Parts: sequence; structure tokens; C-alpha cells
Amino acid sequence: MAWSVPATAIAGQPFTAVMANAQMRDNLNATAPALATTISSWFTGTGANAIAERIPAQNNTLASSTTTSTSYTNLGDGVSTSVTVATGTSALVLVYANFFNSAAVNTWVGFAVSGATTIAASDAQALMQNHTGGRRFGAPFYVNGLLTPGNNTFTLKYKVSSGTGTFTTRRIGVIPF
Repeated sequence: MAWSVPATAIAGQPFTAVMANAQMRDNLNATAPALATTISSWFTGTGANAIAERIPAQNNTLASSTTTSTSYTNLGDGVSTSVTVATGTSALVLVYANFFNSAAVNTWVGFAVSGATTIAASDAQALMQNHTGGRRFGAPFYVNGLLTPGNNTFTLKYKVSSGTGTFTTRRIGVIPF
């Protein structure tokens, strides 16, 4: 059901049950409190006079794993740090990881999107460091207007320029719009 612009009252015109239902009940049923189904959800505009409930999600992995891949890949431990959320065309993706390399070379943690949308992991939306000691990094990435509305899965991906990258305490969170 969609919200509709209320009618203008006219003196002397009767206010019928049909009018009351259309102008009050139906419009109140199209508000965020009436549509909310989940604690901690929020609402975003999806068009003129339209809103949709969005439910943020996150996933954490504490296990340590490594890769020597020079292209974005999953880690060898078989643990996929990912979340699936219903999105509109945009989302805020929060990436966090503790990672390092056996050599002083570049090491990346990025994310890919699958489901309603297919986006490969890229250096433009990734954490990167050039260090042999473990460091904790986190950053938000705004994926603006690139998503197909629907269920999208955001999965952390990893790569190195050379050497062996070690990754621990991996976290991804998504706030869908």
C-alpha cells in the first residue's frame, strides 16, 4: 500500500467511512512505525511518498588465515566473511581487518557483491597496507547507485602483491539504503 496525498476538506461535504479509511487509516499504515518489523531497522526513501525498511547486518571472523594470491580471492580457511541484506541502489559497506604480510609489500582487504548485483572486489574499495607488522585497519565505503535493488551479498576478498598475507579479526558490516 502506498501513501497518498490527503484530500482537502470542503465545508458541507460529508466525511464518509471510505474517505476516513483512505485518508487516515491507509496513510498511517504506510508510515515507518506501521511498517517496522525488526528492532534496529531503519527506513529509507525509495521514491516519491514511498519508504522501505532496511536492516543493517555485520559478520565477524576471528580465525587467522593466509593467501599468496595476487588477485582478489577467498582465504584458504573456508570461512566466508559475508552478509546478505536487502538493499536499494546504494549501501555503506564497513570493512575492518587485522592483517600483515611476510614481506614489506602491498596487502589488500576488499569486498565483492553478488546476488541481485555483481561487483568484483577492487583496489578502489579496499583497505591496503605495506607493512610486515600486524595492523588493524577499518574504513567505510559508500557504494552509491551501483546496486540492483534486492538481496545482495557482500563478501570480503583478499590479495597480496607478493609474499604471504595473514588476515585475522575480519569484519564486514553493511548499512543498506
